[in-house]
Amino acid sequence: MRILKISLFMLVVMLISTCTVAFASPKVTADKTTFDILTGTYKLDGNVRVETNRFTVTADHAQVNLSSFEVWAQNNINCVYNQDGTAPMNFSGDNLYGSWNDKTITVKGGTEFKTGSLVIKADKTSFNWDTKIADFSGNVVVTQDGKTKTYDQVKYNVAENKFLDNNTTAN
Repeated sequence: MRILKISLFMLVVMLISTCTVAFASPKVTADKTTFDILTGTYKLDGNVRVETNRFTVTADHAQVNLSSFEVWAQNNINCVYNQDGTAPMNFSGDNLYGSWNDKTITVKGGTEFKTGSLVIKADKTSFNWDTKIADFSGNVVVTQDGKTKTYDQVKYNVAENKFLDNNTTAN
């Protein structure tokens, strides 16, 4: 009976691993890499690089869960989104959370977003790669064409290169 349970467990793990690879298996590299087969989680330390078909994340530390399709990264975050014919976008900050299921990347801690001549700095940035909308909040500073303005919150459509909040007032 015990052998049957172990065999079934291993079959389930293999099935999950196969499904994960088929859908969105990221490439992960780091100075130190460990993988917990029971949770499907990579733990990465030092010179971390996580690549998917939508974005590349570099950081000092990260965890990637292949079962839930999530990534968490800490310290010296740089996230580059480059897909769908849009210009490459750079997000940087202290902490990152990404969810394939929600189609979002959230960066916290002194975030900076760059595309072309536009630079937006904020305490927190959330980006939905399905809608192509970036939501910046907390001490938002927008620099464009040599002009700088501050806001509490700004929404920006990266596909159309335009701000969405017409009611946003500068501080």
